[in-house]
Amino acid sequence: MKAALWIIGLLAGLAALVIVVGFVLPATRTGKIDQIVDATPAQLTAVILDKASQPKWREDIAKVEVKSPMRWTETTQKGEVIAFELTRQEAGLLQMRFKSSYGYHGQWEGRLVPTPTGGTHIFVTEQATTPAPIGRILARLFFNPEAFAKAYLNALVAETERRHPRDKP
Repeated sequence: MKAALWIIGLLAGLAALVIVVGFVLPATRTGKIDQIVDATPAQLTAVILDKASQPKWREDIAKVEVKSPMRWTETTQKGEVIAFELTRQEAGLLQMRFKSSYGYHGQWEGRLVPTPTGGTHIFVTEQATTPAPIGRILARLFFNPEAFAKAYLNALVAETERRHPRDKP
């Protein structure tokens, strides 16, 4: 009986420690990546905003449901549903906010700066906020925002270059 109480107390203490660690971790994480692309800002913007085509060129996306030009949902291959809203669109800048069925939300920004050679230097920043303390721990263990931003950017570049091939010297 004493051993059972001791084990229960140990497990309760461990659970409390996990929750405390979760509260101490920052709720918001940021991933940033940039790359020079051999495509114009308009070409990159067109691919980014062609939401319906994303399941064809993003292997992690199973489907996209476009609700309006400003709102859509993406369903991942794992079943996560992410609602997006385009909050700002101007020359060289796209901003969106999103909310996931997995309990996090955040913002995405793409800055597209023309290069002297006719290409684009694209800067992608994604901020994700996980309010739940246990979710923060899980996010640290299983999600790298910078790696996610890089994978997205690589897929975007490949699709843009597929749609708009340029002659290479």
